[in-house]
Amino acid sequence: MQQVLSKLFRARPGEWGAVLLLQLLVFIIICTLLIVKPTASALFLSEYGAVGLPYIFLATALLAAVVSTGYSAALRRYNLLQVSVVSLVVCLFILLGCAAFMRLPPARPTVAIILYLWTAIFGVLAASQFWMMASFVFDVRQAKRLFGLIGAGAIAGGITGGYITTLLAREIGARNLIFLAASLLVPCLMLTAFVWRRYVAKRKSVISRKRKSNTDNKPPHRLILGSRHLLLLCGIVALSVTVAKLVDYQFSVLAAERYGDQDRLAAFFGFWYSTFNIVALGIQLVLTHRVVQGLGVSGALLLHPVGLGLGAAVMLFMPGLNAAIISRSVDGSLKQSLSRASVEMLFLPLDEETKKKVKTYIDVFVDSLAGGLGGLLLIALTQMLGVSAPAISWFVLLLVAGWMVSVIMIREEYIEAFRAQLSHLKPKEHRSRLKSHHRKVMAGFLQVLEEGQMSTHEKQLLYVLERTDDLSSESFREPVRRLLSHPSANVRSRALRSLYLQPGIELIDEVLPLLRDPDRLVRSAAFDYLFSRPKEVGTETLVAHLEDPDPDIAGAALVSLATEMAGNDYGQRQWKVSQRLRRHIRRLPNYPEEERTKWYHYLLKASGRSNTATGRAFIQRALLEEDETILRYAILAAGESLHENLIVPLLHLITVPTMRPLVINALVQYQGGLLSVVPGLIASKELSLEEVRRLPSVLEKIDRQQTVDILFSFIERWFPHDLPLRMEVLRALNAVRRDFPKRGMPAKVIYRLIVAEARTFESQQQQLNVQYVLLRYTRGEDELAYREAYANLLRQRMNGTFNRMFRLLGLRYPPADIIPVHLALNSDTTSIQVSGIEFLDNLLELSLKRLIIPLLDHRQRQISGQQVEFLAPADNVSSLRRREFKSLRRNLRGRDHQLKLASLRLMSTLGDAQYIPVLAHYVDDPTTSPKVRAVAQEALEHLRVSLTDTEVGNVP
Repeated sequence: MQQVLSKLFRARPGEWGAVLLLQLLVFIIICTLLIVKPTASALFLSEYGAVGLPYIFLATALLAAVVSTGYSAALRRYNLLQVSVVSLVVCLFILLGCAAFMRLPPARPTVAIILYLWTAIFGVLAASQFWMMASFVFDVRQAKRLFGLIGAGAIAGGITGGYITTLLAREIGARNLIFLAASLLVPCLMLTAFVWRRYVAKRKSVISRKRKSNTDNKPPHRLILGSRHLLLLCGIVALSVTVAKLVDYQFSVLAAERYGDQDRLAAFFGFWYSTFNIVALGIQLVLTHRVVQGLGVSGALLLHPVGLGLGAAVMLFMPGLNAAIISRSVDGSLKQSLSRASVEMLFLPLDEETKKKVKTYIDVFVDSLAGGLGGLLLIALTQMLGVSAPAISWFVLLLVAGWMVSVIMIREEYIEAFRAQLSHLKPKEHRSRLKSHHRKVMAGFLQVLEEGQMSTHEKQLLYVLERTDDLSSESFREPVRRLLSHPSANVRSRALRSLYLQPGIELIDEVLPLLRDPDRLVRSAAFDYLFSRPKEVGTETLVAHLEDPDPDIAGAALVSLATEMAGNDYGQRQWKVSQRLRRHIRRLPNYPEEERTKWYHYLLKASGRSNTATGRAFIQRALLEEDETILRYAILAAGESLHENLIVPLLHLITVPTMRPLVINALVQYQGGLLSVVPGLIASKELSLEEVRRLPSVLEKIDRQQTVDILFSFIERWFPHDLPLRMEVLRALNAVRRDFPKRGMPAKVIYRLIVAEARTFESQQQQLNVQYVLLRYTRGEDELAYREAYANLLRQRMNGTFNRMFRLLGLRYPPADIIPVHLALNSDTTSIQVSGIEFLDNLLELSLKRLIIPLLDHRQRQISGQQVEFLAPADNVSSLRRREFKSLRRNLRGRDHQLKLASLRLMSTLGDAQYIPVLAHYVDDPTTSPKVRAVAQEALEHLRVSLTDTEVGNVP
């Protein structure tokens, strides 16, 4: 029975107690209101007529201002329970006083006013207190499911109260009805205290009690004015109340014209109020949850103004009481069902302190103020302008238009409220910037050099030197030249690079001494400068350095020569670059070890820059060396060479952890050249799967559309079932989306992959649920060990699927939204998890929302421990065994090697003969891997032995 109720009403085990108590409480509150309201309306109309309605609306607004101010002040000093109890006691005594004085004819006009005001204030105050307490009992996800069900209690109370008034108004009279309503407030007080102590007091954590809010000293109106979300919420509430007052006026006036007697009016109002609530109950039980889930909060809120707009149009074309009943029925049925639940959800993103301050203020003061404004509008329309009751529908249409605009605008604010709750999880952008402004640095640089202060900060000088490369101003040449004697080797080498790029500056005499500089970078920059000006330096001088016995001199000179002559066939022949490389390469075995290592560095660097066949062959051989130092030099050289023949040797090294960062940087240098080669290498199977798995970390750094195409081809065409590669590809695609946002992503492919991962997650979730239950019935030690191992592996696979699903969501939706949600769902705090799910619920498109959100709700309940029973009690052990059999057999048909082995080991301990043909099949199947066949053979033998022992044990 509980299973049927849970599926029908969306309440879960452990929630029914709070739901039923809250339903009963709100039932009593609204029943009390609906007993008093028809009586109060009939008494007021009989005493003052319809002309008095606008004035009582104004009086209600003034009283609401006083009540809401006092209520807010009380909440600052006392908790919600204390304030609620006191307010209900005050309401009880007011009712008793009115009932006592109703028998006195002189007091009837005053009692009529007091009862009408009591109805207006009690209706919003008691309901506001109730819904605030309900929001403390349930979180936002529970509220979205259960507020509609709880609200059904309010509607049922409205039906009951209305029909009680209809049936008893003439039998016992208005005075006794008031006594009956007062008596109902006694159980209301008791239930309020019980629900608070049973659910709210326990739910409030130590953290929430200690947390300080920055709203402590702000009055409600300041909080509202400072929040666009709250302003729009106030606008929706105010417009809905104002429209409701106009519609109610039409309904009351046209009813009073037809029914003049007080008791007949009370019976008429009681009947229709109950009927409205019957319609509202049907909407609440059947439609509210589905509409909110499907259309979202803002979509659900739109139905109320749209319905009233249609009702106003009917009134204009067919004026009369029947049209007024239609408009009033739309307002009465939607306001207390769909609209009420949706408005309450708009308060859910607020923190507790803000909610306590503004909710009652909005529910009481803003609601009543809007009623007062409605009264002023009615006075102006009916008494000053003489507008008839049906013609008021024109103004209803105008207000409905503004109401609809407010609802549309609040959607983004509602999402933004949850986004703000997760803002602390959003990754921060780290940018390294020089603190000083560019112009200031340049001016200071020149000033320091002119004064001869050579101790200028190194980072500032390097920053400026990088930017002077593109400047042709002669004012920088002399200061840069003076930096050749700077204490910092980095500054000296960078100054040489700047001078190298400046034409017309010949500093041969100043650069030559730097060839013996102790720093390698300075020597290299000096040779680059000299070899760029061979005529000025002289061939003999350069050749002498090329033949120098010191490898630090000859090697650096050879690197500069190779760099300068790269791509210049004539220069390479003239300077015999290939011959020089070949000669030194042949001499390598004869050098001492230390000198040989130095020569390897220079020769590989020269080979990478020379773009010669000799150099490429030397790099290829060096990429096979076991010496890590030489191997590093070779990888760097291959990255400088950019020849496609070196791509495959580099990719073979990408699986070596110590070499991987260098290999990735080298391969990235190839850019489009690498992208053109990779598909052919994969198609020809020249690369191992392990090497392919490392490729995404290279491709993610290449800003080409072809990068995206190749990455998707890995999981769509070449390796669709390899989970580690799929994860690497998705991580790389997320990096491309982040670093190169202009690159297009195939939306249809991403959607299809999201659905596939969600289906996989759902299947894994169901399998794990079965294991959780079967673990309780497991007695054998072997079975327990293998079942726990299998469940642990399923949990690992679920985590992988979960992460892949969010990687894909980050490709379809803004990463700045998806990343905080992902982090929130992995948080240890339940409230953050719930906020993350609700934010995602409003972010996803409908088809994905229906698929993913229930899975995340289920996952969150498991993590937080809210869901103890993972399967319904109706599922017996034998049905679980059948489901397990199907899932284990499906695992064996899959491609997950580890899951196959875990399934086989579990089968061996289950003592079930139906697994024998399954195991025998995989023992005899030649396409099965040797490891799986071996484990299947072992499992089959173990299972047969266990079954034989069981049969022997059963023999009498």
